[in-house]
Amino acid sequence: MDRLLLDMVAAQSAELHAADTVDTLTLAERIRLDSIARELAEIDSLRALNAKLVVKTVEQIPTIQVEKSWIKDAEEDRNDVLRAIRDMKTPWRKEATLMLQITQNYVTRNWYQGGSSSFAGLGIAKGNISYIGERFTWENTGELRLGGSTISADSLHKVNTTDDMLRLYSKGNCRIVPKLFVSLSSEIETRLLPTYKSNSNEMKSGPFSPFRFNAAFGIDYKPVKNLSISFSPLSYKVIHIMDTVHVNPTEFGLEAGQRTQHNVGSSVRIEYLWKPVREVAIETRFYTYTNYKNVEIDLEVNCDFIINRFMSARLMVHPRYDTSVIMEGDDHAKIQFRELLSVGFAHKFH
Repeated sequence: MDRLLLDMVAAQSAELHAADTVDTLTLAERIRLDSIARELAEIDSLRALNAKLVVKTVEQIPTIQVEKSWIKDAEEDRNDVLRAIRDMKTPWRKEATLMLQITQNYVTRNWYQGGSSSFAGLGIAKGNISYIGERFTWENTGELRLGGSTISADSLHKVNTTDDMLRLYSKGNCRIVPKLFVSLSSEIETRLLPTYKSNSNEMKSGPFSPFRFNAAFGIDYKPVKNLSISFSPLSYKVIHIMDTVHVNPTEFGLEAGQRTQHNVGSSVRIEYLWKPVREVAIETRFYTYTNYKNVEIDLEVNCDFIINRFMSARLMVHPRYDTSVIMEGDDHAKIQFRELLSVGFAHKFH
């Protein structure tokens, strides 16, 4: 209707100009006629523009993919929302995990920590405090593992240490470009309890024997979430044996009678956390170091299965290879291997 009226006004205006009768119209009539023509033209242009915008908006609406997922626990979802709100207020992130589990343990004869295959109890405490800034991140992780077992074949020791480790790891990153950082990291790893050979008072390891310290400078590449690939062309490693009387230094790559060993080389460290479903978390840590004379390769894979809010199961696979460690009776270094299966109490603190 608006378009028809506009055409009629335009035709009338043309007839008036053609008949040279424009002068017969009053000034008010001419102004009113021109005003109506402009308003109708604006209405017509706005309608055309609105039609284009509607079509373009509809075409640009993304298709929402709705997928089925596991039924989530209502309280955990509520805690996730509260943590997300809290994380928006501060760049600091805190998390801790406590596990008390019954374990089935398998250890090869040349495992560098010693121990025997058995059923055992295991306690794990792990905490993380991190600063996540726009350009700078600082990650700090601490882990304590203590495990003991009763060994029927060992007549000298009723309880033997099957797992003993204190690890402190700190890494500072400064972003160069997206996903690429300059990295400076340090790690301390040591033992707190004595470990004995089966049916013998000879110690395999003891408190702070060995004590390891690693420092590395290089780059850290994070292509996707929960994946970190660090390459350190400059890496420094120290191995110290506090008790050289009861602990044999040669089983840790040192020479007989040597208490401390310093090495400079390069290292690669890869860490990845994968959660295929909510109830399963697979944490992988790969580390390799070389001083251009010997090579150390360490792979640790921990798979946690959530049973319910307070129960979980863990499967750990830990192969290791160190060319500097040659067991008595062997002519070359061999792959060391440890497997751990445990079920028990587990809880996370935020």
